[in-house]
Amino acid sequence: MGLPSAASGDARVEAAGQAAAAPLPRFLADVYEDLSRCNKCSLCQAVCPTYQVNPVEWETARGRVALIRDAIEGRLELREIADGPLSTCLTCDNCVAACPPRVPTAQIVSRARQELHEQEGYPRGQRWLLRTVLPRPGGTRTLHRLSRAAQVTGLHAAARRLRITRLMGTVGAMAERVGPLPRRRADQRIAGLPAVTPPVRGRLGFLLCCYQNLVAPEATEAAMRVLLANGFELEVPRLGCFGLPAQSLGDGRAVREMAGRTVSALTGLGVDGLVSDVASCAAHVRRYGGILGGDPELGDAARRVADATDLASVHLERVGWRAPLGPLPWHVTIDEPCSLPLEGPSRRVASALLSRIPELRITPLHEAAMCCGGPGSYATSQPGHSDAILARKFENVVATGAGVLVTENVSCLVQLRAGARWHAPGVRVMHLMEVLDAAIAAAPAG
Repeated sequence: MGLPSAASGDARVEAAGQAAAAPLPRFLADVYEDLSRCNKCSLCQAVCPTYQVNPVEWETARGRVALIRDAIEGRLELREIADGPLSTCLTCDNCVAACPPRVPTAQIVSRARQELHEQEGYPRGQRWLLRTVLPRPGGTRTLHRLSRAAQVTGLHAAARRLRITRLMGTVGAMAERVGPLPRRRADQRIAGLPAVTPPVRGRLGFLLCCYQNLVAPEATEAAMRVLLANGFELEVPRLGCFGLPAQSLGDGRAVREMAGRTVSALTGLGVDGLVSDVASCAAHVRRYGGILGGDPELGDAARRVADATDLASVHLERVGWRAPLGPLPWHVTIDEPCSLPLEGPSRRVASALLSRIPELRITPLHEAAMCCGGPGSYATSQPGHSDAILARKFENVVATGAGVLVTENVSCLVQLRAGARWHAPGVRVMHLMEVLDAAIAAAPAG
């Protein structure tokens, strides 16, 4: 074995010198290595929804990551990039699919938001909502009762007419965008569901999304009917929020508390699996193993809950569809929620299930995987960006000529329904399960 050359020795000395000169991260050490992998190739530009409507460098993953790295290394402070680089990111992960080193920009931005709040403090109203109202099973139900009372008495209409809702911040803006809530929540409709269609194939725990329970209960009711028609008994545990809003807004403590509450409530439920009809909620619960994995009391249970959870459509495609389907002479196109795994088979499930329906025509949607601009409170906190992204989405929707736009995520439903009102009044926006439920209802009796 020969001795190392002088040149190789010089290279090692130089590398060691560079390592010694590299600044130590002041915070966010857990994502520092990930963001350091960015090679500034700019491939993220073409797939970033915010860059498409506002082509400046910090709207790209590359720009955001560079600024967060500058903050970590002490060249600037996070508060200096709070308005814009941190606030306008959709955390949709579109950029990851185009990124050769697969830099997890959404995770990095979420952690930066969390760090910013820890440095600067949390907004009082946000903290109250995330730590007091949403974690409790009755919290959103109370909000529904208050909202319905305001609608019935005319206070809601008066508040909108007098523009009082505009003074209520994010909550008021969301109330304007969502509009009047349906009279009955999804959890109130369970008693009217049909019996399971025999033979019974298993028993599933149905994870009821607190937001969809309020704003689109008809979609959840349809999902439960579809599962029952396919032979699955349902157990609907009484749960609070699963924690996704807290994750998006950067409240790490609330994320962990909501995850802990959910895992504790689901432990010992006695079902064969857990399903959700909301893509983002299912994806968030599947991350519980990482969120609570280090918890000595709940870590193992969190991993079991995460492994047992699936999107209802994915579950049905995996175990096999059984319910008879009747003809629907509709023309549909499919929007893919950002929360579906990138480049995974679940992005083809909606098309696979819909293709079973006789007479249904499916036209692919250009940029189907591009975010619609409506995750969480983004549409109300960043209305300019959101509306521009939504307009681009509907240019593609209108180009298909379809009369029905299909999705399977509640934020997408709310955003796309608003977009249809503004840009394509003839287009009906439906949850995937609503279409499948309509096909089941159209099947010949007997």
